[in-house]
Amino acid sequence: MLPVDGTYPTATTQYEKRNVATEIPVWEPDVCIQCAQCSLVCPHAAIRVKIYDPEYLESAPPTFKSVDARGRAAKGLKWTVQVAPEDCTGCGACVHTCPARKRDEQGNRTDVRAINMAPQIPLREQECENFSFFLSLPETDPSLFRRDTIKGSQLIRPLFEFSGACAGCGETPYVKLMSQLFGDRAIIANATGCSSIYGGNLPTTPYARRQDGRGPTWNNSLFEDAAELGMGNGFPPAMSRRSLIMASVVGRTPAPGATRPETTPYSSSSSVPL
Repeated sequence: MLPVDGTYPTATTQYEKRNVATEIPVWEPDVCIQCAQCSLVCPHAAIRVKIYDPEYLESAPPTFKSVDARGRAAKGLKWTVQVAPEDCTGCGACVHTCPARKRDEQGNRTDVRAINMAPQIPLREQECENFSFFLSLPETDPSLFRRDTIKGSQLIRPLFEFSGACAGCGETPYVKLMSQLFGDRAIIANATGCSSIYGGNLPTTPYARRQDGRGPTWNNSLFEDAAELGMGNGFPPAMSRRSLIMASVVGRTPAPGATRPETTPYSSSSSVPL
């Protein structure tokens, strides 16, 4: 049941399973250079990457793929690139972006990449099982990567996934990246356009949440007042923050012999007026 107060539950596009792709990407672990560019450009977050402890592979499906993770911080761990077969739209952006090439016996580059398209139907059942197992793996330890790199950003769970955007959309990868970097605290005021359609194709929504419940909040303005809507959405959290800062400054107990610090019109750690 949907609430009657105008709000909608998030992370619901994962249940649609459109199955629109005739071909889906297939990962070649031995060719992969672990750059994560395929995940970065995927418009629908249908390609995910993870680094994890090999002990979890004891319960992996027989066709689940993995390879030793690269990098000193990931020594002894495993790396997997996994496709969501029923959510992929088959656009091929990942294949066009992949920089890795398989080499022949003479060492010459071939046309075979680290990720290549193949018919979806024969792969659907096994890859659905593999994707389900992939999601059950713990999220990559943040201490293993830098989030301000391509590879590091893609090791963060996307909080914008499986939208109804067109196959090969060039806009949604940026929205997805925003959700990976800032989604746990994002307040989104969406002007009407493509982004309001694929972002709020109600009753489902592609904006998701982490296991701790944190994720983007989303609102759409039908008319030409998205900036005002955004200001209105952002003002209450700013006021709450202001109250907390004021309480910490004004309510602080002075040390013996010291005077209470004077309040200033601005916080030294914030541009939010006090």
